[in-house]
Amino acid sequence: MSPTAPAAIRPFQHTPAGPSHFGPGVAATLADKTLLKRSQRVVVVTDRGVAGAGLLAPLLDPFGGRVAFVDDGVVPDADCAHVDALASRAHAAGADAVLAVGGGSVMDTAKGVVAAMAKGCSITALEGVATIRARTLPLVCVPTTAGTGSEATQFAVLKDRQAGRKRIYVDASLVPVLAVLDPTLAVGLPRAVTAATAVDALTHALEAIGSRMRNPVGTALATEACRMLLVDGALAASLARPGDVDARGACLIAAHLAGQAVSTAMLGACHALAHVTGARTGLPHGVANGLFLVDVLRANANKAQKPYAQLARALGLGAGDDDEGRVAALIDAVDAFVGDTAGLPRRLHEAAPSLTAAELPALAQAALADPDLPTNPAALDEAALLSILQQRW
Repeated sequence: MSPTAPAAIRPFQHTPAGPSHFGPGVAATLADKTLLKRSQRVVVVTDRGVAGAGLLAPLLDPFGGRVAFVDDGVVPDADCAHVDALASRAHAAGADAVLAVGGGSVMDTAKGVVAAMAKGCSITALEGVATIRARTLPLVCVPTTAGTGSEATQFAVLKDRQAGRKRIYVDASLVPVLAVLDPTLAVGLPRAVTAATAVDALTHALEAIGSRMRNPVGTALATEACRMLLVDGALAASLARPGDVDARGACLIAAHLAGQAVSTAMLGACHALAHVTGARTGLPHGVANGLFLVDVLRANANKAQKPYAQLARALGLGAGDDDEGRVAALIDAVDAFVGDTAGLPRRLHEAAPSLTAAELPALAQAALADPDLPTNPAALDEAALLSILQQRW
């Protein structure tokens, strides 16, 4: 029997991440990394949780007097006004490199800082795709959570509190020059944050696999991320044994792979809904993604049946050659991961009690304008988005 001809591969563009260094304790060698060794005025961006946990001293002591200053003012949902103020302070200090130590909000804040410095303007003026295109200060990211994968992406999401919405930035200039993945830094992470960030990572991987911009590079990265989370049990082990460095490392790598996947394949409707819901309610991003992920997968099941079925086959989910059955098995596994393993809330009104049902149409309308929606495999209109919100209410 002659082999079946492979399906045509659509043209795509892959923006690779910078170098990645992984290993327990590797963050303590930051000062000796070539990309930072020559820097004399390093600005450190972090938050009070990281600073209060005592994680900074072992990383920064080897720098000696080469640290210009440490800013620990990052808040959940990185703030545009803070980015502008920090960019001005870094410029005045003569910064020659930026080091981000923290979760997604910290890394996105640092990305906003280098972008605003490079363009000499407010970060709010740079919203959109390929709006920066400038040589920025070297940015090194040390994630302390395993979720956003921002250390590997060309994305940043910042909240404009004055405008009451999130602004999304996509530009190759935002890709950090180095990602340092040290699982020991995540050992003290609270259970709720561990769970929510892992769901965020899984959402990245699944949306990259179904995206209209899906491609073999992104699919390969995302499939391995899904394997580590759904099959190998990285999150379950991290929750059962919070001090398990190997389990923490697996979650960290899964998030890093998923971040690279969305950087090349983009996202979809789950993120569109999560962005507007998070902006309105302040829900952590991973929790918001967890609310909508299963319903979005179901809404996409027909249009994305082939990539979803291929993923299920790769993960050993379902049986036989029935694609529909494999997709159903995949969705069931994701549902169990979000609700049972991660233990995230399943109802919108319970997760965000400040929200009212009367506000759902406005959320659907806002999600329709989100820049992540166009790459969703199924064309979901305002009514379809409202239906998902109402199902999850």
